[in-house]
Amino acid sequence: MITALFLYSAFGSVAGQVHLSRGRDAGNAVVFLEGAEHSKPMANAIVDQRDRRFIPHVSVVTVGTQVKFPNNDTVFHNVFAEFDAKKFDLGMYPRGATKTQTFNKSGLVALFCSVHSEMSAYVMVVDTPYFTVADSGGHFSIANVPVGQYTVKVWHESGEKDSFPITVSGPQTIQIKTHRG
Repeated sequence: MITALFLYSAFGSVAGQVHLSRGRDAGNAVVFLEGAEHSKPMANAIVDQRDRRFIPHVSVVTVGTQVKFPNNDTVFHNVFAEFDAKKFDLGMYPRGATKTQTFNKSGLVALFCSVHSEMSAYVMVVDTPYFTVADSGGHFSIANVPVGQYTVKVWHESGEKDSFPITVSGPQTIQIKTHRG
């Protein structure tokens, strides 16, 4: 179960806190608002490889964005993904090299390194300009949201996810309890 408290200001910001079922940590939950407006590709998106980890562990990019995958580690890495939005294999490359991948379809991408099985990360590809990744306490805020109707989508790497409609119309506080997806 995901529980979220949403605060709507007159200026169209959406803020709250994601809570996972059984009190688990909700850090790195992805929250985005789908509506009539579509996104434009982002100018600068990076998933670094350092200390045998992908940094950040969870990120969000918009459809059409080219993501850079620099290897700033002391060892070779091979970034690959086989999931919803994109299947690719960047091959082995050394420290100091950077490879890129463009994500032209919305969905979730799970990243792995074929050399280091402990390395994993997630990229959520969205077709909306209204998105964020919750902080370590599950808190999030999306600013400058125009008044209108949206579908809130929440995803967490634990497998919990949900979606529900909201209307951004002015100052109000709404508490929403969602269920596991």
